[in-house]
Amino acid sequence: MSFSQTLYARAGTVFPLVATALTLAAGSIIDPYLAYVATSWVIFGLLSLSLDIVWGRGGFLSLAQTAFYGLGGYFGSLVAVNLADMTGHSILWSLPAGALFGALVAAALGWIIFYARMGPLQATILSYTFTLLLWSVSQSFKLTIGSAVIGGDNGMSNIPGFVPGFGKGAEALGPQAGFMFVVVVSALAYFATRKLMTGTFGKVIDGIRLDIQKTELLGYDVRRYQVLNFAWSGGLAGLAGALFAGWANYLNPSIFSVQEALLVPIYVLVGGLGTLAGPFVGAFLIGGLSFWLGGGAVGGQTTLILGIVLILLVLFLKNGVLGAIGQLWASRLPDPNEAVRNAGAVAIDTGELEQILTEAERQAGPAKPLKTEKLFKRFGGVIPVNNVSLAFAPGQPFSLIGPNGAGKSSFLKTCVGVYAPEGGSVIIGDDDITRAPIFRRVHAGMGVKNQKPQVFADLSTRENLRIAAYARVRSREQASAIAAKVIAMLGLEAQSGVMASVLSHGQQQWLDIGMVLCLAPRVVLLDEPAAGMTNEETRELSGLVRTLSKFTTVIVVEHDMEFVRTLEGHVTVLHQGEFFAEGDIDTLRGDDRVLDIYLGRREHV
Repeated sequence: MSFSQTLYARAGTVFPLVATALTLAAGSIIDPYLAYVATSWVIFGLLSLSLDIVWGRGGFLSLAQTAFYGLGGYFGSLVAVNLADMTGHSILWSLPAGALFGALVAAALGWIIFYARMGPLQATILSYTFTLLLWSVSQSFKLTIGSAVIGGDNGMSNIPGFVPGFGKGAEALGPQAGFMFVVVVSALAYFATRKLMTGTFGKVIDGIRLDIQKTELLGYDVRRYQVLNFAWSGGLAGLAGALFAGWANYLNPSIFSVQEALLVPIYVLVGGLGTLAGPFVGAFLIGGLSFWLGGGAVGGQTTLILGIVLILLVLFLKNGVLGAIGQLWASRLPDPNEAVRNAGAVAIDTGELEQILTEAERQAGPAKPLKTEKLFKRFGGVIPVNNVSLAFAPGQPFSLIGPNGAGKSSFLKTCVGVYAPEGGSVIIGDDDITRAPIFRRVHAGMGVKNQKPQVFADLSTRENLRIAAYARVRSREQASAIAAKVIAMLGLEAQSGVMASVLSHGQQQWLDIGMVLCLAPRVVLLDEPAAGMTNEETRELSGLVRTLSKFTTVIVVEHDMEFVRTLEGHVTVLHQGEFFAEGDIDTLRGDDRVLDIYLGRREHV
């Protein structure tokens, strides 16, 4: 890897470190008034970071960040006002209290949003409604606790500033020292967040944004991850609120206002959605521009000029300032598509495959049978799965065939839990998983590949496999080792660092199958795995499935009869959602009843 590539990969750490050092150096020499004003820009950047991790990384536009921000400010101040009189150390109380309260409130709201399985629009509306509700309530809410007084519209005053020392005589930091203190706290929050989001937790959050169903099919409890991510964002917002209260020494209900709530997404968009550092850039650009325009530079047209500039930035820098810089830089690096264009024909290393499967069997136990009893699923007047009772065991591949609309994929989706059954049961080994969520079925030993390849487009081939393996082993080192073995087995070494989005359709199919193998499943469901593959790739796939059936229970849904023939396994025919016939493929090909339903002849249609 060249120096330019190494620097590009570490840009999110190197440049923020440099920016922090330069900002701290400037803090001691700039005008005290400018230092005081610039402190608010840093705080707004921290608040915007809290949105970036749930929106830019998690895919959920939350308009409740100012709610956590205001609540963190009020609660942190309430604690500081009462305890700082005794200790003199306001920072010791306000910052942890504000962050903790913001995190708890966010976790509670997140639990409602994510476990209720709300859609993106409904979730955004609920978060916005929560903020509006707080704004309305806070205008008349009055509370006195000890020395702290919350006076409704009058807000809360006498909030101590940034007091780092102990004792009643401890003094608050001045504007310049306060600015540097806020920069240090925000930098620590940023680097902690970056470490979290570049680690496995962050990759899971990325997976949820890119394909939530696939993430759950890997065995992750996606709603738990979403709540934890939202709680972290609430903690950052609460910390920002506590800093704001110490900076302003005053809070009022305007902190929950519509204007404040809608400014935060603007900071994120201007700086760069999903970049983590971008929110600080956006807050500084908008804050600095407002400060300069407010000084009379444009003859009192501050709002108009600022609005025009923001519109231009959003229109022409769709990925924000940092996103645009990143794209320009990436365009000058070696073309990642080169590895894909130079890829040869796929050749499965069967020896490596058997080693992977043997190790998986040692770790996860022997293969498990899959059984359904009178499985039933209805969609209005359509019944795609009608009391289907089937049993599958290891030793040979099982194929499900039938004409279009026979219910093959619906049967698989009902087994997986994508469709909730309305009757019957699904059993893996001794475990009844009929009502279990998808990730629990994966934990029970199920591995699933759907019709279309489901890979995380913005992650590399290696990262896709690593996140799949981590779901099982919960060790980054072991996950990396498993990913390396699967890459070698698939012959994708040259494409290991390439984004999955640039892989060919066939390579994405192989990558998807590799992700399933990383789970060491005891039952494997493959829905049209040969779709889009070349004849040579189909032959390799046939060998993989036959090898796989020696170690696991394998069920394949497929339209390609020649591919089914090469599997040399047991075949079941479904028709109109019901069991129709079974046997080997050659016997079924000679069955007039089967020919009738495929050809549409009247007797069995």
